[in-house]
Amino acid sequence: MITLIWNFPYRRWRSAMSEAEIVYTSNEVYGRLGVSSSTLRKYSDVLEREGYDVRKNSRGRREYTEFDVVLIEQLVELSKQDGMTLEKAAKMIAKQFGIANKKEESQDSDPVPYQMQYQFQQQYSAMIEEINKVQQANLLEMEKRIGDRVDRNNKLIEEDIKERNKLIMEDMKDRKEHEERIEKRLELRDDNLMKMVRE
Repeated sequence: MITLIWNFPYRRWRSAMSEAEIVYTSNEVYGRLGVSSSTLRKYSDVLEREGYDVRKNSRGRREYTEFDVVLIEQLVELSKQDGMTLEKAAKMIAKQFGIANKKEESQDSDPVPYQMQYQFQQQYSAMIEEINKVQQANLLEMEKRIGDRVDRNNKLIEEDIKERNKLIMEDMKDRKEHEERIEKRLELRDDNLMKMVRE
């Protein structure tokens, strides 16, 4: 479980979360959220205006991580509260994550009520827990796949060892039978020689 540290530097957070990320396309994200592509673009734009970085591929198309998707969900939920707009919700998220806004903040921006900050902290805690669950599920699935592969490899190795042992035993048996045949021939030859000598 990740310990909550408010105003944790955003870029360090994204770097820490980037190792086992699953990347979604815009189509997958707006299908998951049940919104149109233009609405998803609006959500992304309002976050990016506050300095949040949604990565883009070589074609300039946005690629979303699980963290991005959950954060957009939180943005939407916050904006539904009384007196809260998308822009205010984005500012609140940027403030909590220590995201640097490239534009100068307005001097007369409305302060966020303490109760709303507390609600956001609760939602943030739930969001972190959800991300942890997703990552844990991914790790368990990966461990299962690796375990299955190891089991298959071990089984193949065991079968290979058994096959080689079988071939070795068959070879030893063939050699023994060959030696016995040679020994019998030698005995027969000796018997014949003895008979010839006696005659």
